[in-house]
Amino acid sequence: MRGGGANIIYGKDELLVPWAQERIPHNRFRSDAKAIGIEINHKLRAVTVWDNFSPRSCLISVASDGNPNWMTREFGVHSMAYPFVQCGFTRLTSLVAANNEPSLKFVQRFGFTYEGTLREASFDGANLIVFGMLRRECLWLRPEQRVPSLLDMAIAV
Repeated sequence: MRGGGANIIYGKDELLVPWAQERIPHNRFRSDAKAIGIEINHKLRAVTVWDNFSPRSCLISVASDGNPNWMTREFGVHSMAYPFVQCGFTRLTSLVAANNEPSLKFVQRFGFTYEGTLREASFDGANLIVFGMLRRECLWLRPEQRVPSLLDMAIAV
């Protein structure tokens, strides 16, 4: 039932960020973290959190309730539009524990590229795998959105 009865939730960071934090073991989002969620049939199924903002990028994390049917095209587009279009970032970074096989598969299917390993950096001493996505590589955006505007370039300077 992909997309049927789905609703994107905005402006509820105080609800969404803690929900995601409960589902990502030992992760601590900063107080300025932003989030959106997807509700399907009146039940929150997944949350995307953006955190650790810098002038050109941020960290991205996605948490779900484990239901396999939460990912919709609309949620993917909204998850990428905030950092790349609204904030004007040129890249996103995702850190995934090397022993979290479902998340490793998801981040790669979503379009992120492996960039390296942070040895013994996870809460349990496991390696953290670094994934990145550049704005121009993001297939969730329309082609014209993948190219920074003049305003984006002025903000980055």
